[in-house]
Amino acid sequence: MAITKTSTALANTLPTILESARFTQEAQAVMSGLVWNIRKKLHEGTTVNIPVFGYVNASALTEGVDMAAPTTMTDTNVRLTPAEVGCQILITDKMERDNQEDVVRAAGRILGAAMERKRDIDLYNELVNGTTNLGSGTTMTMGQIAAARATLKGNIYTSGGPAPEPYVMVHHPYCILDIVDVLTPIVPVASANISQAMPGSITDNVLRNYRVGRLFGVDIVEDGNAVITSANSAGGVFSRGEGGSVILCTALEWDIKPDPDPSLRATELNIVGEYDTGYYDADWIVEMYVDATAPA
Repeated sequence: MAITKTSTALANTLPTILESARFTQEAQAVMSGLVWNIRKKLHEGTTVNIPVFGYVNASALTEGVDMAAPTTMTDTNVRLTPAEVGCQILITDKMERDNQEDVVRAAGRILGAAMERKRDIDLYNELVNGTTNLGSGTTMTMGQIAAARATLKGNIYTSGGPAPEPYVMVHHPYCILDIVDVLTPIVPVASANISQAMPGSITDNVLRNYRVGRLFGVDIVEDGNAVITSANSAGGVFSRGEGGSVILCTALEWDIKPDPDPSLRATELNIVGEYDTGYYDADWIVEMYVDATAPA
């Protein structure tokens, strides 16, 4: 008896069935929401200048004697020059016709993720400019976080004065794991055959949610895009938000513009943005160059 098998007799007429496509999972970009965001206005040149006024010293006076020696007011300048950043994907008309997935929409999502990741890394890399560096590839400690906060808060006036609060620490998840290990060791209970974690609300939060949250008044934030070099990562503690230490200056928010090419029978998907990153005061950043070895 002849049997019509779908895998043989009708193989050429059956379409290939694909499950819903998946995307490469990206680490969440966090830096742009933590820094000082400045928007460069249109038609106002290529640079943005942020003046930094200096300080003067007061002195003792003598009764009845005129102040005849005025002090000089000075300033310095922080200059940011936004530049274009972009990425491109080319999709042929045939691919778009034949593919079961919405490849144009998928390409747009991939392009946006690429731009977000680059901006996040550019901002993270500003932390290496901190005047103070705690750690030299060693395991991160809670004491380093406390020392970083004290350094920012105690910064002398000749170096810009105390960094404005609030403070935040951004680092790779491998580095923050060292803090988790400190907070959540299993401690043997004397005279009992059981163990328990160190008590406290912070420890409870770490055990339940794997979220350190806040230590010594410093917000603790993970960034999976953080750069690892030779098993170390250079994150840090800095003054966050408007008027803080790390700056993102944006001249053009990125946007995707399709560009059809009839002779090539394809469409270019171009995404372009324009921004620059920098820092207001290096003394308002404490770099923490610590061990970022993958957990074993």
